[in-house]
Amino acid sequence: MQTLYAYSGRDVAELRRGLAVMVHDEFTDGELDVAPRHEVRSVHRTGLSGPVTFMHSLNGTDISFRRSWHHIRARAAAVRLLYFVLQGEIQVVSAAGSYTVSPGRCAVINADEPFYTRCSVPEGGSFESALAVVPEHLILSRMPWAKHLTNCFEVDPGHRQVVTSLLEILCFEGDRLSRRAADPLTEAFLESVSEGVGDKIAGALRSCSLVDRRFADIRECIQKYVTCPDLTSEWVAQYCGISPRYLCYVLKANDTCFSELLWSERLPKARDWLVCDAFRQYPIHKIACMAGFKSAAHFSRMFKSAYGVSPKDYRASPRDYRIERPMVA
Repeated sequence: MQTLYAYSGRDVAELRRGLAVMVHDEFTDGELDVAPRHEVRSVHRTGLSGPVTFMHSLNGTDISFRRSWHHIRARAAAVRLLYFVLQGEIQVVSAAGSYTVSPGRCAVINADEPFYTRCSVPEGGSFESALAVVPEHLILSRMPWAKHLTNCFEVDPGHRQVVTSLLEILCFEGDRLSRRAADPLTEAFLESVSEGVGDKIAGALRSCSLVDRRFADIRECIQKYVTCPDLTSEWVAQYCGISPRYLCYVLKANDTCFSELLWSERLPKARDWLVCDAFRQYPIHKIACMAGFKSAAHFSRMFKSAYGVSPKDYRASPRDYRIERPMVA
């Protein structure tokens, strides 16, 4: 586990500055405030980092965070914040509603819509939480019901131990896991949370959200056949048992289109392969072909448009570029 930021002392301004830098570096921007106390303390650590980042926080003072349209326009995040409260409470205010998350309960917050949170410390104790920063497309494909949540939720007893155990491993031991080991655990965590919210929440939302179910089917098909260079929207529609016209309707309802969805799956795969030890000796045109691009020139244009750097330069010095996700227009 890596310590992202730790402070103990009386300088509230210093704590506020340090937390703001950490939040900016890890996922997003906003206005952060710290309640004055005789002595303040805060420790934030991370286990697994990317594509889903798991963090653990322990605070001895109330901390609030506000993200407005000003922050969103300046820096889109494209992530959902999946909070698990262990001690204390989080007050959440957003367009979806206002609610308080108590210990044992969870909340999903869209970082690209204005929201306000306040972490409250219980008398004589600390505020403690686990946070999963999840790319938006993973939330929409694994937990489509989360898009419509207006309150916090609780994982049912049958899944709670599994979710808790996976969360503990990914928060505290995630940095020791290889990507091959971490990815299945992350997938199991997301699936366990989705399955464990209970029939009362998930069933009701799924039954009235056929579009979300179809969108998950479309995304799953693209992820499965993403390396096929001849993948088309017509073929995906046929595979999913829907018409091409309805496929377009589903994608439009989710503010995307087929080409954008396809590139958002192909580009990260090619990006990772460029710097993967197993494919270090492969020429760029072969990486492009493996990822489903029909030519190296097309791959290079799309890669630079999405990430602001050429595949050649990124492969030569990946640490110089903080790439989180493709920004396909």
